[in-house]
Amino acid sequence: MTRRPDVDRAALDALLARVFAARADLTVERTPTGSSTQVYRIDRHSRGRIQTFYLRVAETRSVSLAPEVGLHRALLAAGARVPDVVHYEPFDAGLDRSVMVTTEIAGAPVRPSVSSVALGVIGRAAGRDLARVHAVPVRGFGWIRREHGTPAWPLSAEHDDYASFVSAASVHAPLRAIGFGPAQAAQTVRLLEEATATGPTGARGGAAHGDFDVSHIFAAGDTYSGLIDFGELRGTDYPFDFATLELNAEPGLHGIRAHVRAGYAELHPLPADFDRRLFVACVLSAAHRLATWYRRDGDAAADGWFFRWIRDRLGQLLDAGRLVDPPDA
Repeated sequence: MTRRPDVDRAALDALLARVFAARADLTVERTPTGSSTQVYRIDRHSRGRIQTFYLRVAETRSVSLAPEVGLHRALLAAGARVPDVVHYEPFDAGLDRSVMVTTEIAGAPVRPSVSSVALGVIGRAAGRDLARVHAVPVRGFGWIRREHGTPAWPLSAEHDDYASFVSAASVHAPLRAIGFGPAQAAQTVRLLEEATATGPTGARGGAAHGDFDVSHIFAAGDTYSGLIDFGELRGTDYPFDFATLELNAEPGLHGIRAHVRAGYAELHPLPADFDRRLFVACVLSAAHRLATWYRRDGDAAADGWFFRWIRDRLGQLLDAGRLVDPPDA
């Protein structure tokens, strides 16, 4: 995805002057990560100390960051370690966007060099925070509604029921187009029908981080710091985030998955058939991603390494009919 250009610097400086009062004491730079979303690191220098904040700009002028602001505050109240919101601008005229400023979560994404003992402690803490995320109710399923004027809280999503979100039959044609055989495409549709049958009933889902992998689990040394980046927020069934962690495999960190499960189960026990539910959720997540990317980019989607990774992972899962580790696990 093409990285968005920087925002207008004069408008950014004007906003920061309102938020922090003394603009001269700030060092501002865009973060190297983030393509669709513009994120800026702000270091405030005061009396020999540096405090770090992050400013996030909504992707388009029609998008409100109010749902994320509400989520951060609800999670903090529930005891989760996530960034605190220090400023929210529903719509900044200079930047032509909704804007949110948060505190920093110390440290960096958990690294493969961490000890096995520390990995267990970090993974279980992240699992407990994931359970707190999932406890936040959502009206509906799929992407959270973010339009200005839409009630930001309680969270609401684009689909009224889980079957509409899963949309089992819709993945068949895209999968065939990217090289899956008729038997595999039909198998995927059946598994998505199983997801619908065993998933939530009614119109209530739970919040999902949406991009839950080790890049968003932060640690300072051997100590868990918290979860970051809820830009992929959606409403769905609880195995969705576990599936993302399973599919977005990170060499050297596969062991964190069991620890995340253990920490999660401390707050919300997992059912006896969790492995089967997770397998089905992995197929659902992979099929949805591939179908979405193919509809957007056509055959050019296969030029991306991550597209090919997810395509290969889906093939491995379908061939095995169960959860399997990636080749480098």
